[in-house]
This record gives sequence, C-alpha cells and structure tokens, in this order.
Amino acid sequence: MPETAPNMVDEALRLAMLGYRVFPLGAKTKVPLAGSHGVRQATREPGTIRAWWAERPDANIGLACGEGLLALDVDPGAIEAFGAEEVAALELDWIGKPRSRTPRGGFHLFMREPEGVILRNSAGKIGTGLDIKCAGGYIVAPPSRVVDPAREIDGAYEWIEPLACAPDALPTAPAWLAPALLGAHTIAPARNGTVGDAIPEGRRNDALASIAGHLRRIGLDDRAIAAALHAVNRERCKPSLDEREVERIAASIARYEPQVDLVAEAVSGVDLSAFLTVPPAPPDDPLEPAPLSVGELIGAYPALRPPVIHGLLREGETMNVIAAPKTGKSWLTLDLAIAVATGRQWLGTYPTEAGEVLIIDNELHRETSAHRIPKVAEARGVAMRQLNNRISIDNLRGRLRCINTLAPYFEALEPGRFKVIVLDAFYRFMPAGGDENDNGTMANIYNRIDAFADRLGCCFVLIHHSTKGSQSGKSVTDVGAGAGAQSRATDTHLVLRPHEEHGVVVLDAAVRSWKPVNPTCLRWAFPVWQVDRDLDPTQLKSERPKKRTPKKPDEPSPDPWSVERFVEVFISSDPASKPQIREAAMDEPGLSWRRVSDLLVIAEQNGLIEQVQMPGRGGPKGYTLSNNGGRS
Repeated sequence: MPETAPNMVDEALRLAMLGYRVFPLGAKTKVPLAGSHGVRQATREPGTIRAWWAERPDANIGLACGEGLLALDVDPGAIEAFGAEEVAALELDWIGKPRSRTPRGGFHLFMREPEGVILRNSAGKIGTGLDIKCAGGYIVAPPSRVVDPAREIDGAYEWIEPLACAPDALPTAPAWLAPALLGAHTIAPARNGTVGDAIPEGRRNDALASIAGHLRRIGLDDRAIAAALHAVNRERCKPSLDEREVERIAASIARYEPQVDLVAEAVSGVDLSAFLTVPPAPPDDPLEPAPLSVGELIGAYPALRPPVIHGLLREGETMNVIAAPKTGKSWLTLDLAIAVATGRQWLGTYPTEAGEVLIIDNELHRETSAHRIPKVAEARGVAMRQLNNRISIDNLRGRLRCINTLAPYFEALEPGRFKVIVLDAFYRFMPAGGDENDNGTMANIYNRIDAFADRLGCCFVLIHHSTKGSQSGKSVTDVGAGAGAQSRATDTHLVLRPHEEHGVVVLDAAVRSWKPVNPTCLRWAFPVWQVDRDLDPTQLKSERPKKRTPKKPDEPSPDPWSVERFVEVFISSDPASKPQIREAAMDEPGLSWRRVSDLLVIAEQNGLIEQVQMPGRGGPKGYTLSNNGGRS
C-alpha cells in the first residue's frame, strides 16, 4: 500500500465529518476515476468513503463545491494578468482563512456561497486566471498529488490554512469579489420559491415531458404516465394544455426504455410526489447593453481563436459531420481523433494542433470501439502507445443521456484538458420529447454546447445523419436531417455525399472563420477514407437516371478522343500542369477528370509527352511535348 494511502482516506473522512462531500479522483490526476460518476457521486457517508479508498488507496481527493461551499481557484496566470502585488494582496486578505496551494503555484480560497442566488461555474470570466467553483464543480484537495509531464506539473496540493469549519461557518466573499459573483455570474431563484408552483404557458410541454421522463425511468407505462400528467396539467398548468397533447407527450416518452424494472407491488410503495416536480423556470436574466467601439473591439480581440483543425475548426467552435447512415462516419471520427491526438494532418489535407480527444459514443459497445481503434491506427501508421493517453472514449450505449442532463458531466471535466470532444451520434442526445425539426429546440441545444465549449476551452464535433433522398442537388448547409438551425448555428458544416463512382464520397464544407473549402473525393479503403484527387468532385451521384439526348439521323458521331488527338489539342512545347490541362479540357464532350488523367498516363507511356519541372522554386510538375512527340 502506498505511503500516502492513510493520509488520503483520513483526510477524505475529516472533510466529510466537517460536512463536505468528497469523491475519488484518479491516482496522480485531477480527473474522476474511469467509469465513475465524478462529482455527482460525492458523499459525506464514511462507509462509502472507506470502501472507495480501500479499493483505490492511491486515489486523489475530489472536493465537491456547492451546498454552502464556494472556491476561488487562482491560477498562476492571474499573477501575469493582475500583477504579483495584487495577487499577493488577495492572498494576504485570506490570512487565517482556509486556503491551499496548488502544484503549479496557484491557490484555492474557500468561502461561503452567497444566499438567495444560484451561481454558475466559470473559468476566467471574472478575471484572467480566476475560476469560480460552485455547485456541479470541484477542486482537488490536499494532500493529493498530480503528475502531468505534458503540462509540466509534478507536485502535491498543500494546506496553507486547513479547511477546519463547517460550510455555514466559512468566511464570506471579499468585498471586491461579491459584486462580480452577484452580477453577470448568477441565476435568480425561481419565482415564488419552490418548484411546485404554477407552470406558465410556454413551459408546459417541457415541464410535462420532464415529469414523464422521471416516471418512465422508474418503470411506469404509458397509461400510468398519462394519468399523472393529466393531474399535473389540471392543477398546475396555467392555462391547461389540451388533453390530446398530454396524451401525446405520455405516449412519446413511454417509447423509451425504463431504467428500473418495477413490478406493481413496488410501484404501490413509491412516493410519486418526488417525481412530480418541475425544474425551475428559466430566469429573467436581462441582457445588459455592452457594445464595444470598433477600436475597443479590435484592441481587445486582435486575432481569431486558435485553430484546432486548420481550415475547418477553432477553439470554442462546433462542427457538424453529416452523412447518410452506414456511410462510415464512426470510422471517420476515429481517424479525426487519431489525427488530433498525434498532431497529424487529417485526411492528408487539414493540419491539426495536437491535443487530447474525448469521444462520447452512444451507438457502439465498448468492445466495438476497442476493436476499431487499433485498425485505424495501423492503417495510418500510428503506434498505439502514441494514443493510449491521448484519446478517451465513453460509450453511453445502455446508459443514454440527453444533452440537457449531460451538464454535470461536462462540469466535472477539467477545463483545457481536451482539445476536441466528439458526440456520436448527435441525434441520440436529443432531449426526450424534443423535435430536431424545430428551430427553437435545435438553437437551444447548440447554445448549450457553445457554453460547454467555452467553459472547457475545446471544440465540439457532432456526428449526425443526412436527410433522406438524393443529396446531389442540395447546398452544403441543407444536407442534414433537422431544422435549419442545425447548419446555421454551427461554425462548420461538413458533409459527405455519394459520388457517381461506387465506394467514393465527396467531402465538402461550409465554414464561418476560414476561406472556402474546396470539395474533395474520398475513396473507402477499409478501415479509412483515402483522398482521391484524380476524381471530379462535382460528379455527385444522382438518384435519377441520366437522360440521353437522342442523336439526329444525319448527325455524325463525335470523334473519339484518341491519345494522339488529345496530345495535339491540349499539349504544346510550353509546359502545363495537370490542373491547367483539366481546366482546358472540361468543356469538351467525353473528357472527364478521370479520362484526362488516363490519357496523360498513356501519352507519357507512349513517349508522346514528358513531365518537366514548372518555372519557380518548388513549383509543380508539368507536361510538355517530348522530343519525338513534337508537331511539325
């Protein structure tokens, strides 16, 4: 047993006895144990705590915030932003009050949550290097130790002034911090106090769907759910919904699998009142004007956000990847993850910035993911040792969650750890009763994802399916099932559409903060997609058979493009690159991109043309007449 084990469990128990909730983190890390529920399972129960650390004596201690505890995380970056004197004054203000030192030289200040408000966790919003940790967030408690060579971290958390009082006895926030906490970073409490008040028009459908979801999870069928919803509708919805709408909500939610299989005897002993509460109404959070002059704007934001996938995606942005079912989107996702994890070009076209990747997959079993990753890595020539600590996968199949209930999940992640988070498949993260064809629903979902991306300092890649039918005649932003907000609320909309050649798709994208993307043909070569630059990306597959224009009886057939005729028309003693030759040949009947490539190869083999270096340093190769292929 490691030497630190008794200290860890003893300290966890000490904090629990004071009234604080704790949970285990991975050994020498700041992240929850793999397979655990993180901060959501934090507890004060001594037996549970002893069992955790008996199983993992080397686990670090996660200290859950909220329920009276507010922590201010002061990173070393705050010293650069505010100056050493200001930060020293902040620490001086906390002499005699609970605080701890972090391995990187920052510190945690522990204080009491203000009453009457609900705070949001935030990173750097009240000042560079100053993070608020409250309900749903956590900090690492001493004597935990963190070792992370990539971030040059190797050290232990230490108490400067131990946390030695109950949450209600913590010191209040300093005078300068209180206005920031009670300003833009708070949510007003629900009207009239409790969640049992009237449900206003505009929230009735969502509220009843939420109640129905609780009831379905404990095993009630559609009839029992409908009975409960009718009661809530009569007593609390002002005005009441149409009864047929209530029945529709009950039937819709009843399609989902319950999480607990309760028999009738067990149901009879369940107090359903706990499931008939409604989440607090969205706050009246008035938007205060905060315009910036052009000079202020450019001065404050002189550059775009750092790129993650050059040409496609930046930090804090979202990207849709849209394709038809069974196209190979999940294989493409793994290829993208490996490219970012190793800092390689994706598809040999888009350079990436190296960073960790999290894939949240709600379609594949863990065994399937474990089987696929080595295959894609081998195809790309990447050793698995390069990926073992760079890609994390959480398979949610069998424990599905919607995007709204994933908020605590993302709150528990360490900001800055992941460069990219992939949600595969996106449609399965839809809230119960939500409609992907509703612009309001989709806009709210993307707004929530934007908030997650902003907090975590990462970008999101969302894998989704295309609409039914032919995609060849649609614009890039219209390829994808669901409301228009799906393509317009995201920063990059990347699509895969079938090419007229079997086993080939055309990758195209609409981007917000990059120059326009040139479409590219990808050929399926299990288990990866390979770029094929010899195909014409404009030749999309059409569901309709091509109409042939009947030839007039007296109209001569067009001359076939022999190699000699092709050389005579398009090749001269002045060298021309392949793209230039293709461009010149595109208006000629019978000459496709593939046909031009084939004719160039045959002409070179027959000694009619030869490749030469084009003018300019590092220029491309070009084609010109060979010595024995010149014209007289």
